[in-house]
Amino acid sequence: MLGSRALFVFIATAVLACATLTATGSTPAFAQDACTINADPASLQSDINRAGAGSVICMAPGVYRGPIQINARSGLTLRGAGHKVSIVAGGTSDALLIFNSRDITLEDFTLYVGNPAGSYVWRSQNVVFRRMDAGGGGVGIHYDVVSSGRISDSFIYAMTGDGVLIRNKSTVNVERNWIFNNGGVGVSTVGESTATIITRNIISDNEGPGVFAGQTPCALLPPGFVEVPDCYLVNLDSFVGSANVVLDTNVIQYSNSTGIVLFPGTTTTMKNNRIWFNHLSGLFVWGATMSSNGDEYVANDEHAIEMRAYPDPLKYGQVGPRYPVRAVGVIQNNIVRDTVVLPETGTLGGGVLGQGANLTVKNSRIYSNRGIGVSYVNTSLGEISGNEIYDNRGSAICLHLAGDVRISNNQIRNNINNTIGICHETTP
Repeated sequence: MLGSRALFVFIATAVLACATLTATGSTPAFAQDACTINADPASLQSDINRAGAGSVICMAPGVYRGPIQINARSGLTLRGAGHKVSIVAGGTSDALLIFNSRDITLEDFTLYVGNPAGSYVWRSQNVVFRRMDAGGGGVGIHYDVVSSGRISDSFIYAMTGDGVLIRNKSTVNVERNWIFNNGGVGVSTVGESTATIITRNIISDNEGPGVFAGQTPCALLPPGFVEVPDCYLVNLDSFVGSANVVLDTNVIQYSNSTGIVLFPGTTTTMKNNRIWFNHLSGLFVWGATMSSNGDEYVANDEHAIEMRAYPDPLKYGQVGPRYPVRAVGVIQNNIVRDTVVLPETGTLGGGVLGQGANLTVKNSRIYSNRGIGVSYVNTSLGEISGNEIYDNRGSAICLHLAGDVRISNNQIRNNINNTIGICHETTP
């Protein structure tokens, strides 16, 4: 049986899904360009190969064996008869491959069990997936090598790897999708990207983080510890990327890992997101830059938000003049509440933690967390102002080995210790 908090999240998620997702298995009600080519499973590949700009290929019901290839095409629409009605199935191959093409629209069909991907997009521009159903296989939809496009109003689920993977200077909008129950990351932007804009999605129940941005990790970071695996120290530059990410009005919940992970070099703008019930921290910012405005962090494990220097804040003077790279962030107008202890250690459970960070926390409500409300430690510096910090089961504001921290106009009450600067943290 669902507990009261889980039931609330389930209902809220369902309401948001109804409000934001338009993907259905039926024929869309809005006006569409007329079909110019009618395809069946036997003819589809040859129909694509002969299609010119402006062609609309309509797929009859049936199973189309992949890999279907769209190569060097322009201005092409491939339209199915509905989810699980027209099915492009990969099995031991990719279901759909798109190479060296532009202005391609895929809509209203299912990508089923594509390996390594449901669809792989390479050196192609303005490739649009809309009202799609991608289930099973390796990666759901993979944009690679200076590709661009949009994924909207679709369902991407039950992959063994990432739901959406964006790599190698690709630019993608991900909007109004339900991305869930994948074995890797919900939405992953890896390496360098011009921009990844993630808007009004439900990203839920993925084994990895809900959202990841940065270079590919060499190892997972151990929860509850500052020290990193030695593989990062071998070549610190190789884990610094340049991804730019916007996260706007998403629900990111129930990850079996951190809700959002930002690796070194990433720049991210967040607003109006709901980051709920993730197994590790809601947001982990590692040597990256971010702003979080109007976001809500509820019932995450370990910390709601952690800002940490790369490779770690204890390495000053030990890893060369370029490192550590500080985390930089502004947290404002947020709600941070009900963080719980890290199950593996039975400790932590704080609201906002800065470790080697240049951090501003202002005009936010930080309350009912299991540990400390706000912590600036290990050379963190910045501003804490205009917040309500109350009912936390640790200190209100902890300062430990911190730099210059300006503290003003906060309302502090009913914490385990209300004295500014004291670092008192209770455990179960």
